[in-house]
Amino acid sequence: MYDAPWGGSEVLWAQTAAYALAAGHAVFVSTHAWPVPAAPLTALKAAGASFYFRPRYEPTLQFRVASLLRRLPGAGQLPEIVALRRFAPDVVVVSQGGWNDLLFHQQLADWLKVAPFLLICHNYHDPVRQDDGQRARMIALFGRAKELLMISDQQLRVLRRQLAVPLPNARVVQNPLNLPSVVPVPYPVLAAGGVPQLSVVGSFDVDRKGQDVLLEALAAPEWLARSWHLNLYGNGPDRAYLERLIALLGLQQRVTMHGHVASSAAIWANTHLLLVPSRIESGPMVGQEALLCGRPVLTADVGLVRNWVQEGETGFIADTASVVALTQALNRAWDCRADWSAMGLAGATRAAVQLIKDPALDFLNHILAAR
Repeated sequence: MYDAPWGGSEVLWAQTAAYALAAGHAVFVSTHAWPVPAAPLTALKAAGASFYFRPRYEPTLQFRVASLLRRLPGAGQLPEIVALRRFAPDVVVVSQGGWNDLLFHQQLADWLKVAPFLLICHNYHDPVRQDDGQRARMIALFGRAKELLMISDQQLRVLRRQLAVPLPNARVVQNPLNLPSVVPVPYPVLAAGGVPQLSVVGSFDVDRKGQDVLLEALAAPEWLARSWHLNLYGNGPDRAYLERLIALLGLQQRVTMHGHVASSAAIWANTHLLLVPSRIESGPMVGQEALLCGRPVLTADVGLVRNWVQEGETGFIADTASVVALTQALNRAWDCRADWSAMGLAGATRAAVQLIKDPALDFLNHILAAR
């Protein structure tokens, strides 16, 4: 990723790199430079990984012009390409926070012709604006990859439609999850007349995570007449905006912004229903985690949702991340809130069957087979 030092899209490659180092392989990592490296990067460096930190994007004209000039044909090799050549890898993994990131890194895309590589797509947009030239470049790049890794069946279907190609080398993988040592987590007692605790767990990035539209739905008179409390867990660039929106909607007594909470068990101990109002999501991983921990999930229809959530049985699915669709799903959930605990147990049972025990180890085996 380029917009945050760490996130869900970084976990798979980082855990796989750790396994590779433990198995005696040499590992080179190129990622963006942040003032304070994320803890998993520090751990990889301590374990023996080599690093090249790329300059992080800055929204200044000077930076953008200089970055563009460095990437023009004939401008010379980028420092990260020089570092890659020096390392001379047997196989390369490119982890994209999105799906077409390499469109903007042509020199790296060209360099990938010298080594077998696997390409991860952690997100998708639907609709997406692209011309035939961009499609042709992505089709060629995807076709050269030993494996093209997606996070959900829906993501793969959308990209096949958008590119109008079958993508025969694509497969769907699972991301490692952040789970307590024991799952499911006991469901918090909700006595008659008690206040249901609703939770959103995710970056404060409303373009993707949709907390803004959820707050608008919950500010409607019908919901203000009900007893509930919303917990927002996370950090991100839109924290101040969300605080202003909460005040504008008069929800200060109904919503608590907790920031980042390291203990996932503590989150689930204070959650009766997880809400995922995401506009853009190939996961969401937190939905999988909630189900495995025994919590029903109300979610917009994104990514892997329909593979993991069964409407009315383990959760509730809104057609889109809109006020109307979320309100309809919230009303369905509220009408059967007495069943949330049982739905959570059913979700934990179903999700456990789908869970890959160790996605990072499985990924490492595929990487080694691609050499």
